[in-house]
Amino acid sequence: MVDPYVGWSQLHLDWFSGVLIALGGQGLVLAVALSSSTANAHANRCLALALLVLVGMTSVYLFGWTGRAEVPPLVAFSPLNLPLALGPLLYGYVHGLARGRLPDRAGLHLLPAALLLAYLIAALLLPDDVRVVWKDQVHDKWLKPLIEAAVIASLTGYSLAGLRLLNRYRDWLAQARSDGDQYGALWVGGVLIVLLITLGLLTGVRFHTWFVGELDSGPFQIWLATVGAFIGVQGWRCSARGFPRMDVLLRAGDNASDWVALGQGWRDRTRAQGWWREPDLTLADLARRLGTNTGYLSRAINDGLGVNFNEMINRMRAQAVADRIDDGDVRPLIHIALEFGFSSKATFNRAFRAMHGRSPSAHRKAAQILN
Repeated sequence: MVDPYVGWSQLHLDWFSGVLIALGGQGLVLAVALSSSTANAHANRCLALALLVLVGMTSVYLFGWTGRAEVPPLVAFSPLNLPLALGPLLYGYVHGLARGRLPDRAGLHLLPAALLLAYLIAALLLPDDVRVVWKDQVHDKWLKPLIEAAVIASLTGYSLAGLRLLNRYRDWLAQARSDGDQYGALWVGGVLIVLLITLGLLTGVRFHTWFVGELDSGPFQIWLATVGAFIGVQGWRCSARGFPRMDVLLRAGDNASDWVALGQGWRDRTRAQGWWREPDLTLADLARRLGTNTGYLSRAINDGLGVNFNEMINRMRAQAVADRIDDGDVRPLIHIALEFGFSSKATFNRAFRAMHGRSPSAHRKAAQILN
């Protein structure tokens, strides 16, 4: 007679394995696609390597470790399982998007992962009986806890560093570009936050295994593979988009300039010339046309008008759309928005609501009632 518990456990094992194989295969395909992309080359290659690392991390389940049983020596020393490389690679992706290059001393960031890889390969090359003793007497007691602590510290540190860089990049986009919203990479910040939450849960699981007992690792492996699939798909969608490189904006020094008058004058001239209708207008473009530099223009907008460059331009666009609606234009709202320089529906709705306190569709309904 077949034990129902054994049959149920085997069904779970087969289901988890099938999902992991499917998600891992997708990750491999996306890694190849990303590595061949020419736009954002540094960022895309970092993301491709991160996908390979995630596939390798989930492969231990396919090799026979379910979490509830003793880890086989060959699985414990699998050179495919390199979580110390994940943090540096995700940070490298953010750095590549924001600055168009790899972080300084990129090799040093991956040195811990390289040392881990060398250790795993050396352990695999040991004779079978020596490898078993090494795992039981040295690795599991001393080295494994140190490696796990290093992984948590690495992923936490690089996730926080990536979030800080991403926030600086978004601030720069708001100051330097009128189409900055489409380069904000909000999904990357979400992934880094999810990763930090996952680390917290994983730490709790580790305490449970120390004091209570081992848990089935299948759900965690599925979660990790799902995060990898999301990263891969979103990264591939952005792979051909040329992200602007974050430069240091010159800051105009304190002097007797009347920033309010300068800001109002340059804003009025920008509106009169219709430059605000250009979807990819940048601070540098506008400064050149106004005959000034980015430092003076940025300070005149920020200190003189109390907004950033992106807000100033999008307010002009939102007002133009509102005026067209009030005049009875019955075309789809997104068509009007694109005509006046908005690059996406989300940006248009957000800018319109920020300026008028209601959505474009609500504004149209109110205009129809008045007319």
